[in-house]
Amino acid sequence: MDISNQESTKVTDEMLAQTDLVVTVCGHADEHCPILPPDTAKEHWPLEDPAKATGSEEEIMVQFRATRDDVKARVQELLQRLRNTESA
Repeated sequence: MDISNQESTKVTDEMLAQTDLVVTVCGHADEHCPILPPDTAKEHWPLEDPAKATGSEEEIMVQFRATRDDVKARVQELLQRLRNTESA
């Protein structure tokens, strides 16, 4: 899937007003995340940035795949936690 034309979306106050949880995935976002409404939780996932990977094309792809797999596992774990919270 080609996502080369995708861009980050700026978080607005309106979006935050409708959000229960904000997940940051890079140090910059973690440090510069806006002040959140009192009912909005924040989690930081310190992911390796695969765009900074060096080496052969295959070595770089290994880094991208590792980050992809890390994100997938974290999302699955988060969804499970949220389901458990809702059923409690």
